[in-house]
Amino acid sequence: MTDASASPNTATTGATTGATTGADALIIEVAKLLQRIGRSDLAERASIAAARLRRPSTVVCVVGEFKQGKSSLINALLGQPVCPVDDDLATSAITLVRWGEQPTAIVRRRAESGVAGDPPVIETIQVGDIHDWVSEVGNPGNAKRVDRVEIVVPSPLLKQGLVIVDTPGMGGLGAGHAAATLSFLPFADGLIFTSDASAELSAPEVEFLRRASELCPTVLFAQTKIDLYPNWQRIMDLNRGHFERAGFSPPMVAVSSALRTEALRRKDKTLNELSRIPELVKHLSDDVVGPAKASATSRSIADVLAIVGQVLAGLGAERGILTDPATAAEAVKALESAKGRLEFLRGPGAKWNLLVGDRVSDLSNNVNYRFRGATRNISRMMDERIEQLTKGDEWDELARYIQTVVADEVTQVFVDLEQGRHDIRAEVVDLLREEHLDLAELSPIGTGFDVTEMWQGKALEQDASGGKKAFTTTITSIRGAQGGIIMFGMLGTFLPTAAGVLIASNPVLLGIGAVFGGMGLADDRKRKIAARRQAARSQVRQFLDDVQFEMGNQIGNLIREIQRDLRDEFTERITELVRTYADTATRAQADAQASTVDRQKRGVELDASISALSTFEAALRSSASSKGAS
Repeated sequence: MTDASASPNTATTGATTGATTGADALIIEVAKLLQRIGRSDLAERASIAAARLRRPSTVVCVVGEFKQGKSSLINALLGQPVCPVDDDLATSAITLVRWGEQPTAIVRRRAESGVAGDPPVIETIQVGDIHDWVSEVGNPGNAKRVDRVEIVVPSPLLKQGLVIVDTPGMGGLGAGHAAATLSFLPFADGLIFTSDASAELSAPEVEFLRRASELCPTVLFAQTKIDLYPNWQRIMDLNRGHFERAGFSPPMVAVSSALRTEALRRKDKTLNELSRIPELVKHLSDDVVGPAKASATSRSIADVLAIVGQVLAGLGAERGILTDPATAAEAVKALESAKGRLEFLRGPGAKWNLLVGDRVSDLSNNVNYRFRGATRNISRMMDERIEQLTKGDEWDELARYIQTVVADEVTQVFVDLEQGRHDIRAEVVDLLREEHLDLAELSPIGTGFDVTEMWQGKALEQDASGGKKAFTTTITSIRGAQGGIIMFGMLGTFLPTAAGVLIASNPVLLGIGAVFGGMGLADDRKRKIAARRQAARSQVRQFLDDVQFEMGNQIGNLIREIQRDLRDEFTERITELVRTYADTATRAQADAQASTVDRQKRGVELDASISALSTFEAALRSSASSKGAS
């Protein structure tokens, strides 16, 4: 992802592209060969693996307080005015920017009915009208019920799969937006935190970054607006000291979006370097996109190796029959028997299908039980804390606290669901191995957990210790599932519907802050304190009831998705095997009745295909080994 001197629109993937070109070309050639030998189904799957390798979806959040230059920085990175940046246009809704041939924008907002489960309203708008939907001026208080706006632009920076998420300003890092962002980070690839050079970071900002660094693989700090503040280096040093004292050291880049914009207008290489945006682009390339590409490469190679192995087995069986025609009848009988066994495995009564149903049901029960227990404990804990509150500023802290503890539990639900998906799949693979079907190397064909779904439900996060430790055992595998991202088939359908914008756009959640925040006490009269406490308890219970209601719906949707994805994945894989056995049996029967000349000709064709596939297999394994060593 090198940054062009005059325009990012000529940017390419520097170091990372070279690392994947070899595997990409090999997989494309494998797909062509599969097409030639009549396996269009497997050729399509190999083509999908190649596409995933070329453009693994990589999610980067841009976060910061209001008016810290988030949107300007995104525009500077992309080299075009995508996000509104006028002084009076504070971002009020989540904006996702991804690659596409033609500029367009899609608004997704909740149904007017407000009934859970009702489909969202989706509208296509002009990119120039985005400010009417994502700014406080155009959409005050999110009156239009916007969950998110997706912008598609033809930017080479995004073409390699990078998706940039512009988040609403976090308002002191105490509102729901900060909690939402933290809950999203376990499923994201990177975070850019912006703070301008007018002042050093506040304690809440440093704490937010410390917590973010534990949840996200890459956290970058961008100090913006250095063109406006001559003493920006001093502020940079102060911030570095804050990080060191907090025990972490994210990469720090001082940037000027204004200089970058002017450099692009003038096509001035020197001015572009002075903006320091190229340095930030390099960090994104090396620390975010590079690892995502490596993960996608490993998944794609593993998937294609499984395809090649399956086809080689079929071709090898046919070649063996050609070599010894006397065994043809017996071999065909064995193939038909294997095909019949596989046909049964495709049915609803197959043992693996029943296993999926049982395990998914267990997962649903366990996740729901744990979440209900957690919210019950939070309710009791909040009752105790409310009884201890007497001062006005303590109400504000209580609002922040309940958002963070609920965030932790909601995030854990999604972690548990994705880990459950992984465990069930592994158990099915083991079960099918007993049927002599080795599916261990197959990458899931389902989309897996969609990170962006976290922007559709209630997601928050807790303070430092316990919750994050609970995440560490599962986050790596989940983010890996995202590798080709997944994390969602984000290649085309970026963002379904599910869990997270709620926290950033749901007035229920944000309202809780207002309930407590307005409770400054003019005096300490006991009656007034008692009334405030009672109001707080009522609001907490209502808030938790709403969270449970929304999460019950989200858990149900995701459970059904998990079961459907697992069922479809293994059914499709078994179907591929059925076709392999059927094709081999059919060819073997035809070969047995063919003339000697035709059998010899077929033998030459088989030898050529087996040789080519074996060569590709060796090259892919070598590529995988070198990738692992690096």
